[in-house]
Amino acid sequence: MILIYVLLGAVILAAAYRWQFWRLPKKGLLALMYHHIGTCEKSDEQFPFTIFPARFEQQILSLKKHGFTPIRLADLEKVRQGEKLAVKKPVLLTFDDGYSDSFTQLFPILQKHQVPAVIFLITDSIGQKEGYLTWEQVRQMKQSGLVEFGSHTCEHARLRSLPEDEILKQLIQSKQKLEKELGVPCLAFCYPFGSGGKDKRVRPLVFQAGYQYDFSTKPGINPYPWKAKKTILRAFPRGGETLTDFYIQITRGRSRF
Repeated sequence: MILIYVLLGAVILAAAYRWQFWRLPKKGLLALMYHHIGTCEKSDEQFPFTIFPARFEQQILSLKKHGFTPIRLADLEKVRQGEKLAVKKPVLLTFDDGYSDSFTQLFPILQKHQVPAVIFLITDSIGQKEGYLTWEQVRQMKQSGLVEFGSHTCEHARLRSLPEDEILKQLIQSKQKLEKELGVPCLAFCYPFGSGGKDKRVRPLVFQAGYQYDFSTKPGINPYPWKAKKTILRAFPRGGETLTDFYIQITRGRSRF
C-alpha cells in the first residue's frame, strides 16, 4: 500500500511539473525571452538565464519544425500600419540587457540560420561595462539586417519605484541614445524586471515617450495582430530545460506554473 501511495505521489508531481502540457495549445504572436547564449555551471546564478549554443540551435530548428516563422519588429510595424503579414505562426526572438555573448555566441548562430532577433539594450552599459556589447558590435549586428534593437532603459531601472520625471528620463534618454547611435527610430521597449507593465502610472509614459511596443516578463502567448491593450507577453526558455519543455513553451507560452 505504501508503494502505491509513493507511485501515485510521483505521478501527481510529474503531472504538476508538466501542468502546462495539459492545457490546449494557444495560437497567436509568440515572443521568446532570452538573456545569455553561452555556457556556465549549474551552480552559477545566471544558469537559469543561459542557453547553451547547441541547445539554442536545436530550439531554432524546433521552431521551424513546428511551423513557426521568426519575424522582425519591422514586420509588426507593417501590421500595425495596416499591411497583412502572411505568417500563420509568428515568433519574435528577444534578448534582454545587451550582453557581449549576444555578439560572440548568438550573432553567428543567427547568421548561420538567417534568423532575426531583437536585443533590448541597457544604454548606459553599452561600451562602458565589462560583459556588455560595444557600440561597434551593436552597429555591426544592425548592419547585418538580422538584429534590431530596443530600449531596456538607461540603467535597468525598476520603473515602478521611480518618480514620474525619472521614469521619463530613463525612457527618453535611452531612446535618444539608440536613435543617435543607430540612425533609426527606436520603437520597442522592454520593462526591466517586468516592473511597470501593469502600472497605470508607468505604462502610459512608455507610449508618451514615443515607443509603439512594450514587452513584459510575464509569460504567455499574445493575440495577433497585437492591439497594445496589454504588454507583449514572453515565454521564458530556461537554462537546463529540455526540448519537451521548449515545445510546451512555444505552444502554451510557459513550461511550468
